[in-house]
Amino acid sequence: MNMHGIVRGPDQRGLPGVVVSNGQDAVQTDASGNYTLPDRGRFVLLSRPEGYTARRWWSPAGSEPIDFDLIEQPQSLPFEFVHLSDTHLSVPGGLAESSERRAAALYPEGGLPDQFESFLAGLPRTAPDVQAVFLTGDLVDHGLADEYQALIEILDGSPLPVHTIAGNHDHMDGRHESVISANNYLTNSADPAAYEKYLGPRWYSFDIPGLHVVAMDWHTHELGIDNTIQEEWLRNDLALVPQETPWILLFHDQPGESLLANVPRPPLATFSGHWHTSRVVSVDGTLHVNTPPAFFAGLDYSPPSWRRVTWDGQNFTLNTVALHAPAEDALTPVLAKSTIASTPHTISSPDVLWRTFLAGSGHRQGVAIGGDRIFAGSQFEDTPGGAVQALDPATGRILWTSRTDSAVKTAPALVGDVVISAEVTGDVSAYSQETGDLLWVCPSPDPLRRFAWGAPAPAAGCVVVGDQADLRRIDAATGKVIWRRTDLAPHHNLVNHAAPLIAGDLVAVGYWPSPQYPIGLSLETGEDQWPSSADESAADFREIKRLLVMGTAALDASTGSILLPGYSSTISIDSTSGALNWVAEHEGNFSPSAPVATDRGIITTVGGHGLEMLDRSDGRKLWEARVDDSAPFPLQPYAKQAHPVLAPPTVLGDRIILPCLDGEVRVFSLEGELLHRVVVGVPVAAPLADAASVLIGVGVDGGVFALDKKGLL
Repeated sequence: MNMHGIVRGPDQRGLPGVVVSNGQDAVQTDASGNYTLPDRGRFVLLSRPEGYTARRWWSPAGSEPIDFDLIEQPQSLPFEFVHLSDTHLSVPGGLAESSERRAAALYPEGGLPDQFESFLAGLPRTAPDVQAVFLTGDLVDHGLADEYQALIEILDGSPLPVHTIAGNHDHMDGRHESVISANNYLTNSADPAAYEKYLGPRWYSFDIPGLHVVAMDWHTHELGIDNTIQEEWLRNDLALVPQETPWILLFHDQPGESLLANVPRPPLATFSGHWHTSRVVSVDGTLHVNTPPAFFAGLDYSPPSWRRVTWDGQNFTLNTVALHAPAEDALTPVLAKSTIASTPHTISSPDVLWRTFLAGSGHRQGVAIGGDRIFAGSQFEDTPGGAVQALDPATGRILWTSRTDSAVKTAPALVGDVVISAEVTGDVSAYSQETGDLLWVCPSPDPLRRFAWGAPAPAAGCVVVGDQADLRRIDAATGKVIWRRTDLAPHHNLVNHAAPLIAGDLVAVGYWPSPQYPIGLSLETGEDQWPSSADESAADFREIKRLLVMGTAALDASTGSILLPGYSSTISIDSTSGALNWVAEHEGNFSPSAPVATDRGIITTVGGHGLEMLDRSDGRKLWEARVDDSAPFPLQPYAKQAHPVLAPPTVLGDRIILPCLDGEVRVFSLEGELLHRVVVGVPVAAPLADAASVLIGVGVDGGVFALDKKGLL
């Protein structure tokens, strides 16, 4: 049995050489435009050639002739498209309000659907050269019929063609059943029926000028549901593409070797989402672009962002734009590229002694202070790369710059006369503190799949760096791996922001969402020092979730306790036994800032709300200092409403110094009273570093600045 039909051009004549597929086999139409395919698969789909579209480019499989009519669609070089990902369209009501993710709070009625519709409708004005939109998965939040219906209405009204692929949320069908994938990642089970009902085939291809575009379903591939079929289709599809024509892959998740090792030739680029991060890297000649959500903040604390991508026939140019609230005209261009690239400007403040712009943006990472130098890392999100730089603390003058192959999203570590930085690929590099010369590189165990946001932690002659999937102790002099742990979690899921805390021979780390209890290791051997299971009182998920760690731990030397910022909580652990002392619950689900131990108590940053001081003995709240102002954009994951509080404070004597996202630094007393505010002019998400007579900060614009301590005290 075969399926057959004809592909006609605009003149209604059969068009030769057009690729038609059943989702497994791929053939080209003959001289008369006819095709024949084996009768297997659920669809017959057209690979739309360059310069054409079709009102119907796919059809359910069947024995009757399946014909396609092409329509001319002007396309030209340079070809510009918008890359969006993870829209998580949610319609208030029913399961959308009762789900674990509390979608109603995240996407209030009249929120995201209207915003998505307005965004697409405005593209001819905001991006007049854009010719298409590539939307890489998690289109809807729960895979529900009403979400898909709302999505279809939005896509039907788009002034530009929108090419979609499925993500794991699109396959939920209203259920939240968790499974571990073949590559040891926690995800949900998959039912692709709803996606196919509303949007059709889950893998397909089309052409734009000089480029073949392949779209695939990562989620079902990852779960092993149809990975062999998708890969067979990919081979058959690429076999009909001239060898000299480059191709790109649209995939919900950043593809790894489980797919890329099986392709007949490597793609020129891949475009993905899933991780809710901004990550642009080049691995073995392939550009990998991972784009954060467009309408709420990312899990890497990136603002809502989207990418304009220009293909010139040979290369891609990225222009990443952060969505932000209206601001003063002078600040608007700064905010649009904030956290993405260095944005030098002329904004000044009488409270800022000097301001120097890094090679890239700064975002959440602070600086390291060593001797008479400041050391900072920075990121480029429009190209693969970053930098490590040294500055003079007296003047801000750049002393040296060392470029990196991928972004540096953390502060460097200082070990003796060596500066050590971690890149987002997991590469760890060392530089001469004096000259910036590269001393060694400890390569990432998997540059495709590492999403490294945790800073290196310095210790005597070494650093400890990594995440729940790969934690390494590295010799600072040679770059040699002393020990490595790859078994710290039952699975790897979201990006880690926790740097290891080193206290004597103890390495204390905690990750979210796994494992379910903080980890204590021996610095010398890497062996377990603490019990590895959750406290017995954690009888249900709500209890366990209290121990999911968001960021870097701190040591309370007076009690020998390890303090960790958890999900909606601050956690105290006995450093010797690993026993849970207490959990103080509070607002601010995603608060990554390390607690600060003072003589009066423990200061914790409650992201999106303000500061709290806790009693060190039992976690009881002593006082709360709320901040009720707004900020230009949200940075807390999933948040749509912007709030100034994200960074940890710095304590100077009896003053608490808190940098904020509204461009101000707030000064509190140790009793929680707001004393005064200092204007720095740009949002600050990074902690302030103590450098003798000044405090050093990094704005999201990549501007390093100095504040006189006397003016703060």
